[in-house]
Amino acid sequence: MRRAPFLTLAFGLSLAASAAGQTPRVGLVVGLAPPAEPSGARRARVQVKDLLVDQRWLGALDQAFPIRLSFEMEIWRSRQVGPDDYQRTAQWSILIQRDLLEDQYLVTRILNSGPEQFRFANRDSLARWIGGINEVDALPQGNGTFYYNFKLKIATLSDQEMEDLERFLRGETKTPPQQERSSLMRTLRRFIARLGGGLPLEELEKRTDQFAVRRARD
Repeated sequence: MRRAPFLTLAFGLSLAASAAGQTPRVGLVVGLAPPAEPSGARRARVQVKDLLVDQRWLGALDQAFPIRLSFEMEIWRSRQVGPDDYQRTAQWSILIQRDLLEDQYLVTRILNSGPEQFRFANRDSLARWIGGINEVDALPQGNGTFYYNFKLKIATLSDQEMEDLERFLRGETKTPPQQERSSLMRTLRRFIARLGGGLPLEELEKRTDQFAVRRARD
């Protein structure tokens, strides 16, 4: 089994319209793909809904605050007696930035195998990408009844976190950031944060349905 989770962006966007008078909120939707093998093992699917409809995150992004989505997918074996059996966790993250100079959006998906970068010319194309269904290439080990538990943390990056991440992505972990640009961005971000009364933070958790795995024994 491959150690690093690999996400495949599926077709479609599912940004549901909110009911009249309600403010849309970001949501986490999880499910199961069809069986991946005769044993009945199934991969998990995950979707982030309404991120760019939720005014908290849309406002932060429009004000040039980077947004990070940190995913954790836990694999659990269900047990009738005693606590469920934890197997392992797959982790990845997505960083969303607005490039004010280029009037574009930059997305960096960070996997164990390394970062992947994408650029989007407008908010609609970015929303379609974010709202797509992703399938996680990770399966449980052994036989039994299993489920996946997802945790998603959405946050804006601090100045130091952003600088550290930029150096990491460039492969320059020991290189100091450009002082003039960093100082200006810190000033702008802190000023906007004071005006807005703080930056948003969201933590969501969902689990999939259970599924049975019955592999033939040697």
